[in-house]
Amino acid sequence: MTTGVTINLRADGGLERREHPLLPPRRGGALLAIERANVCGSDVHLWRGGHPTLHDCVLGHEFVGRIVDTAGTKLHDARGEWLTEGDRLVCSYFRVCGTCEMCRLGRTNLCEVAYASWGRSSLEQPHFRGAFASHYQLHPEQFTVKVPDTLPSSLAALANCALAQGLAVVDRIRADVLAGPCLVIGAGALGLSAVAGAPEGTSWDVYDRVPARRANAELFPGARALGELPPAGGTLDGHYDLVVVAAGTPEAFATALEQVRPGGQIVMMGIINTRETDAVSIRPGVLTRKGITVSSAIRYTVRHLAAAVDLLCGDTPLRRLPLAEFGLDAVADALTAAERCVSGRVSLVPDGGPR
Repeated sequence: MTTGVTINLRADGGLERREHPLLPPRRGGALLAIERANVCGSDVHLWRGGHPTLHDCVLGHEFVGRIVDTAGTKLHDARGEWLTEGDRLVCSYFRVCGTCEMCRLGRTNLCEVAYASWGRSSLEQPHFRGAFASHYQLHPEQFTVKVPDTLPSSLAALANCALAQGLAVVDRIRADVLAGPCLVIGAGALGLSAVAGAPEGTSWDVYDRVPARRANAELFPGARALGELPPAGGTLDGHYDLVVVAAGTPEAFATALEQVRPGGQIVMMGIINTRETDAVSIRPGVLTRKGITVSSAIRYTVRHLAAAVDLLCGDTPLRRLPLAEFGLDAVADALTAAERCVSGRVSLVPDGGPR
């Protein structure tokens, strides 16, 4: 029986390389060989102990893989394209069961078993449930999109989390606020994906304290990078009709509330932790008095993942984001690079894999 490798986050915060047998996929699933896995900000948070419950799991969820085994089952992707061994694909990192109450209501991004297979220890079969590994076991309830031959894996890996999530955020934005000045807090891949997916002609200020990230934001037409925000002014004042929160700190929401103008909108996507320490003090009456809308986006739909692949096939500035690459044995270095924001994208490429 052949084996593969996982990089497991231990409960003590250390990283452990483990070898496991490559089990046959379940019916309707597939065994994938990882071609590239990006380091998402949430991977860094997990590594630093920033999740309330996940302390022993295989990291990684933003990736592109190649089918190596379907156990003889005929599969097709979300567009209806038939899949065969050797095809590359991107997939949702979460499951959509189709039968729970949320799925029946059409809210598939809120599926009640979304994370039933995510964030698992590699000691649990089928072992390969994270992308920081040589292989990945695709569950039948994860949706997929085939990657065209013309799209390199170095770009396709962005589709699964960052870009699909950014497009889901754009869907939450009211059309009327896009006509005014817009602000993104956080110039990582998530924030820039929202900029990339917004309607042409949208005027963006992109706020980030890290100079390298501000330089990445300048790659986008219609975007202006800011190292400082305009003074907040009075309690009921503001500067932007739209504020997208793509930073992972709770303080970013308080900043958004200061910066949004009366009648505007805040869309949340970067802040996901729910620990008691991840709290910020606000005055709820300010929301009422300003008459603003607060929306949030968690996960995405099939349509967003397909649109992400299509967008990456075009001439998007996301293609020009700097890329730093590491082998599987250098996971700690890759996580450190992502934490220090040394590049627009940080990728793990299994030894011998395509770049």
